[in-house]
Amino acid sequence: MPPRVKCVANYQNGRLALLQAKEDGYDNVLLVDNRGKVCEAPTATFFLIRDSKLITPPVTDSILESITRDIVIRLAHRLGYNVIERSVDRTELYLAQGLFFAGTGAEILPVGSIDRFSVNTLSSEIYHDIHRGYFSIAHADYSGFENFYHLTSL
Repeated sequence: MPPRVKCVANYQNGRLALLQAKEDGYDNVLLVDNRGKVCEAPTATFFLIRDSKLITPPVTDSILESITRDIVIRLAHRLGYNVIERSVDRTELYLAQGLFFAGTGAEILPVGSIDRFSVNTLSSEIYHDIHRGYFSIAHADYSGFENFYHLTSL
């Protein structure tokens, strides 16, 4: 089943990869496609920060089209950052000035290392701008994202 389809059955491969990663001493895992290109984490998309740009795989690279991903891309544009959607080679991760996960559960989560190589995500102004902006949107304190809110009564 394609990763673009969000259903419980699609989480099994990611779950197995995450169990193996935890056994090997990691907190999370990035999955690759059949070409060896980095796609996403089991429960979140990822963004790479390089040369003052955000890079993330396109929706055609075996990823889930998530609402959180869409919000981060729109927010980045609004903050004046370029977002490039293209395939990402694993070796690019080692050259990143920052990496972060974005997802419903992960929210905006910095990555501190890849294969035990340190990544200075917390030193990135872009990361902090996205992090602050995302939580402003989540708390309805950021205009222009009203179409993501759905008010309900209990």
